[in-house]
Amino acid sequence: MTTPAPTLRLIQISDLHLVEEGKLLRDALDTPNRMRDVLDRVLTLGPAAIILSGDLGQRNHYVHDDLAAYVGHFQEQLGIPFIAVGGNHDPIDAVGQAFNLAKIASGPELGDTVHDVQGLRIIGLDSHGVGNNYGHLTRQQRDWLAEIVAEPAKHGTLLVVHHPPVPSTTTAQRGSGLRDTDKLYEVIKDSDVRAILSGHYHYQVAGMLGHIPVWVSAAASYNFDLFAPGDILRGMADGWATIVDVYPQTVTFSSLLLTHRDEVFAKTVG
Repeated sequence: MTTPAPTLRLIQISDLHLVEEGKLLRDALDTPNRMRDVLDRVLTLGPAAIILSGDLGQRNHYVHDDLAAYVGHFQEQLGIPFIAVGGNHDPIDAVGQAFNLAKIASGPELGDTVHDVQGLRIIGLDSHGVGNNYGHLTRQQRDWLAEIVAEPAKHGTLLVVHHPPVPSTTTAQRGSGLRDTDKLYEVIKDSDVRAILSGHYHYQVAGMLGHIPVWVSAAASYNFDLFAPGDILRGMADGWATIVDVYPQTVTFSSLLLTHRDEVFAKTVG
C-alpha cells in the first residue's frame, strides 16, 4: 500500500518573541539565534511557504525591520512566500508593508493579506490584541473576508490568525483567545476554508470552530508546562514548529520539535 504525497507542504512558525541582538528573552533565551537555526532546519523540508503566525517580536524590542529584511532575503533566494500576521506583542502596523511581499490582495488592516500558494489560498488576519491579551476582528475585516471567500480557490483556503478561536487549556489563559468566534464562523461556515492556523497559547492545541479544524502551533521560543498549577504559567525552553501537509481531501498538522532530544533507536522500514 502506498501513501499519497501531500499536494503542498507548509511550515508554521509561531511566537518567535525576538529580542534585539545581544539580548536574551527573560534573561535566558537567545531568540534571534534560535530563529536562524529554525529557518535553516525547516527549509530542508522543502516547504511551499513559511507561515509566521504572530508575536514575531517581544514587546518593546525593535526587531521587525530587521526580521522583514531577513525573511525577505530567504523569499527572494528561494522563491517561496513568507506569510506573516501580527500578534499581541507586535506593535500596531509593525507587520506591515515590509512583510508579505508576495501577497495578491490586502484587507482593511496592514496585516490582512491574501496569498496564492500553488492554488491554495492563505488569508492572514490581524487579530489586534496589542495592549490586551485577547484578540478580535473588526466588522470591516469580516466583511472583507466574506468578499474574498465568496469565490472558492483551486485547492481551498487556510486562515491564519494569531489568537486562537478555541479555548485555552490553561486556567491562567482563559479568555485570551479570539473573541466573537461565532461571527467569524458565520462568515466562513459555507466557504472553502479548510482549516484555521493560530499561535499565542505556547503549546499545541487542536479543536474545531463549528466544522472547521483549528490548529494552534506551539511556540518557537518557549512553551508553557501544562503540569503547572492552574494559576501559574511556567515557561519551558523547548521550541516547536508545525508541518502543515495539504492533501486533496484533508489537511494534517505535525508538531516539529526544534530543540534537543535524545535518540532511542532507529530502524529501516520496508
